[in-house]
Amino acid sequence: MANRFARNLVASFAMMIASPLAAQESAPCEHCYTAEEAREDLRTLYARLQQEHVDLFARRSRTEYDAHIESLRSRIDGPIPKAEFHLMLHEAMALGNVGHAKTEAAMGDLFAYVGEGGAIIPLSVTYRDGAMVTDQWAGEGESLPPGSRITGLGGISLAEFESRARSIISADSDRLLRSQIELGLPAYLYFVFGPQESLAIEYIGPDGQPATASVSAMGLGEMYAMQAARPVAAPDRSPGARIHRDLGEGIYYLQPGPFSATEEERGEDGETYTIAPFRAFVEEAFTAISASGATDLVIDLRDNGGGDASFSDLIVARLVEEPYRYASRYEVRAGPNTKAAWADREGDANTLAGRIAAALASADDGQVVSVDLPLTQPIADNAFDGRVWVLVNQHSYSNAAVVAALMQDLGIATIVGEETADLPTTYGAVETFALPNSGAVITYPKAYMVRPSGEETTRGVVPDFVIAPNPVGSAEDVMLETALVQIRAER
Repeated sequence: MANRFARNLVASFAMMIASPLAAQESAPCEHCYTAEEAREDLRTLYARLQQEHVDLFARRSRTEYDAHIESLRSRIDGPIPKAEFHLMLHEAMALGNVGHAKTEAAMGDLFAYVGEGGAIIPLSVTYRDGAMVTDQWAGEGESLPPGSRITGLGGISLAEFESRARSIISADSDRLLRSQIELGLPAYLYFVFGPQESLAIEYIGPDGQPATASVSAMGLGEMYAMQAARPVAAPDRSPGARIHRDLGEGIYYLQPGPFSATEEERGEDGETYTIAPFRAFVEEAFTAISASGATDLVIDLRDNGGGDASFSDLIVARLVEEPYRYASRYEVRAGPNTKAAWADREGDANTLAGRIAAALASADDGQVVSVDLPLTQPIADNAFDGRVWVLVNQHSYSNAAVVAALMQDLGIATIVGEETADLPTTYGAVETFALPNSGAVITYPKAYMVRPSGEETTRGVVPDFVIAPNPVGSAEDVMLETALVQIRAER
């Protein structure tokens, strides 16, 4: 089993969901931005977000934004260490409560710290019904065992820690915030508390008794060694793998993996839109499904990071009888940066990309335009007409959440599992720009997409049949097994 601590940390880096709170007061100012450079970057950030973000003031008013940016600027009273300013940029981006509006600015600093032997707190957790629960050992002794419910971190309550994290992590909802904390708690502890030799953790153990443990910081190598020495049982799953198999009793299992090209599929040029291998996998899978005579199809989107609709449509189109649209509404802001990025993209007018390109080309700078989404036609080749069950969990992200909502709204699938943290009605389709002095890359959503039902609630995909996530310490895939029991019971 892959090292959970390292995987959590790498996942938080890869998802670019970082946070700044604890300014490192003792950090020497060997590498600084001047006050004017930092202030100019903040001015540029705010101005360009207003030009490019599809709806910067969707969840925060202009008055709130003005005050927040001015408060950040007021903290710059002289040369500012680069790492400290990078963290400040995270604060600026998090105010809007939009997960796709973010920056990676502080990640390089943390990479450098860890790469040079810096230690972080090896705390690996999962959330269960809003409670933070340990899912690995966090030290050499028997304290803080897996399955412990954490109530305090570093001398503050869990609620206070989450409140601080809320101010520095870009997230649309508390559920999305917690899913991000779950993926990379060691990184967030570092940004909230700064480098620590140890951290006091208050918890209630699996036996129901309250206790406190002091967890020492470790380097990544030490984390690898500790987990290898103290493994905790978990289902043997690889969410990124493309899998199809006959489960017997008329039930077929399909795990499509990401809706984008994997590293192996991209080849030497690294093109993420290499779709031919995925198309071949889907054709092979549905040929096998047809040959099996299955009456029930389980599509497993747990821990799926999403991808592009052109990939997922190869599956959905084999499950429908009528043409469908990916969303009920799709709007794009024609910001100058977005228009420049799409200037040379001339696509087929019958595709989403082609229609976005055409809409941007004809729009005035800054105009928000509606895109008339194309109809996706059914695919008759080995189409499946049985019952479809889509398994999701908190970490079904981006297009995986959108696909689950699409199939739910079209009435072609029963959604089972736990509510997704990511939203099917969302601000997304991101682009980027760089700030002039720090070079920090800013990610922003150029589009607003509403799920086919028209529902605009800020909430994830709610399953038709809720299944609790796998218990900590269990090697059995309880979520899948429970879904199979439900499928058999409804025959």
